[in-house]
Amino acid sequence: MGIKFHKFSGTGNDFILLDQISENFNFNQVQIQNWCHRRSGVGADGVLVLRPSSEHAFKMDIYNADGSQAEMCGNGARCCLYYLKNVKNYSDALITFETLNGIYEGRVEGANVQLKMTELYDEEKYDVSDLGNGHCYYLNTGVPHTVIQVSSLNDVNVQALGKVVRFDKRFDGGTNVDFFEITDEKQQKVKVRVYERGVEGETLCCGTGVMAVAMTCHRKLGWTGEIKVQTAGGDVSAIIRDDLFYQGEVSHVFQGELV
Repeated sequence: MGIKFHKFSGTGNDFILLDQISENFNFNQVQIQNWCHRRSGVGADGVLVLRPSSEHAFKMDIYNADGSQAEMCGNGARCCLYYLKNVKNYSDALITFETLNGIYEGRVEGANVQLKMTELYDEEKYDVSDLGNGHCYYLNTGVPHTVIQVSSLNDVNVQALGKVVRFDKRFDGGTNVDFFEITDEKQQKVKVRVYERGVEGETLCCGTGVMAVAMTCHRKLGWTGEIKVQTAGGDVSAIIRDDLFYQGEVSHVFQGELV
């Protein structure tokens, strides 16, 4: 008998979700790579594993498509919250859970999932002003991000340029790379494309990347409140007030068994 899984999409950022609260099983790095392969496997940007927690609803482990473990994933967390609320019928309105980096909380209303982002540090740890002609900013919103403003996203080779920046020697452990274009400054709207470390390519959406871009606009342009973000996977938003929130829709794509 195989391992039961659910396939989720957090605004185009897709994951295989495994529930170790309900079922006991083992797996390894090679299996993760095979499961995530888009031609010979299920296909996903990563694998989410829900584990038991003594004080919270669950503990989330996130593995990239290459099998490496990530500290945090905004869209992955939203998918886990959706699963717990809409598939497992979790009753509490406010759901708290553990990650490698600490405790997070979120709320689910139908397909919309709002996640409180609790991590923001290492701002301007590295000087990245040489990477573009617009606003460039380094920060960590759960994982490290380098944000680069461009005049037109259509003119950016995200794969090629993202790879160069991701492996730049100045970054200890590498960095995710976010390219953004302001589409409406008055209404606080941007378009974003992201090269993700661990996936080693462009993904349709990245939650911590969306927050990194939003915080860059907050620091450099003074934006506050709701910042509307268009990604290749769809529209999401970041809310910057006293606290930071990331919200958008999640879809339950299908379920099955891994063999």
